[in-house]
Amino acid sequence: MASYKYLAIDEKGRRLRGTAEADNLDMLDARLGQRRLTLIRAREQKGRGAIRLRHKVGRRDLIQFCFQMEQMINAGVGLLEALQDFREFLEPGTMRDVVANVAEKIEAGETFSQSLAAFPAVFPELFVNLVRAGEQSGELGKVMAHLTESLKWQDEMIARTRKALGYPLFVSAVVMAVMAFMLVYVVPQVTGFIVSMGGALPWHTRLLIAVSNGVVAWWPWLLGLPAVGLAGARFVLKRNERARKWFDGFKLRLWIVGPVLQKIVMARFAHYFSLLFHSGLPVLDCIDLCVGVVGNRFVAASLERAKLRITQGETVSDALAGSGLFPKLVIRLLKVGERTGDLGSALGSVNYFYQRDVDEAIGRMQAMIEPALNIVIGAVMGWVMISVLGPVYDMISKVRF
Repeated sequence: MASYKYLAIDEKGRRLRGTAEADNLDMLDARLGQRRLTLIRAREQKGRGAIRLRHKVGRRDLIQFCFQMEQMINAGVGLLEALQDFREFLEPGTMRDVVANVAEKIEAGETFSQSLAAFPAVFPELFVNLVRAGEQSGELGKVMAHLTESLKWQDEMIARTRKALGYPLFVSAVVMAVMAFMLVYVVPQVTGFIVSMGGALPWHTRLLIAVSNGVVAWWPWLLGLPAVGLAGARFVLKRNERARKWFDGFKLRLWIVGPVLQKIVMARFAHYFSLLFHSGLPVLDCIDLCVGVVGNRFVAASLERAKLRITQGETVSDALAGSGLFPKLVIRLLKVGERTGDLGSALGSVNYFYQRDVDEAIGRMQAMIEPALNIVIGAVMGWVMISVLGPVYDMISKVRF
């Protein structure tokens, strides 16, 4: 099938733009007619295959999609009818185009997972594999419910992390801007007056003058070098696997932030491992898919080694214990699950453990960062004030009236 970019109007006369797949323009016109749209013009996109989306589909849209599919499937509504009803519920846009094309592919004989796989930018491999497992087990509604909860969990975790880091980053940016203004404009004028008055200056005032002169003289380099260094680092990390693995391991060893990042990565692994296992996928397939979603090459390499040890006959708990990433409590829970033959419940407990641990770790990090940042800000501002006002006060105190 070819991919077409089209312009159409609906029953209310609104102009709608979108993309759709069809063998020819007649088929495109017929498919749009089924959606109560009248084709105005269409242009075949260069290249064949997956549709190029105009805008990114957000996580909230996916949550709504999964929730609606779960409700309709559990209510006994057919999958094709559920998709068509959901498409009518959506406002014109990228998500509506995606749902419409998924419905058309199912109508043409493809499975739900095959139809979703045509849109990797919207439905990642993990999402598609879970849906495929739900189709094979006959528990598609249950899988969609799991996906809804999973996406909500991701959204909440991202929101909490942004909240924890938002205030420190904002305050840091404001302080840096104020410091730059003082060092470039205020300090040179005040220190120029102090130097002209003569007399010995304390070391902290001389240091402030030296820093101010350095900023004024070298500000293009101070602005340019970090930007160039950051761009260069991103280039290297993107193309060098060893550098990316080293950097991801280094992030996990950072003071305060590293342990929190490790807990977040482990929480992501535990969450998806539990979700995949409950969907009926084999353990090795679960680990293989989790390797691609943990978001850390160092952890992914450790999971690959654990997977290899499982293929050689070790238990899941022993293989994960050998990675050195999991605390003893988690390994103990997995061992109990293996002994009782209820690994699914054990994975659920591990998932709950990490979710609670991440919540507490983010709270502790936020509680530590804010006071530390206030101390640093106070120390810097105190240094500037003492260095500027101290000599002025000394000179005024020596003046005899």
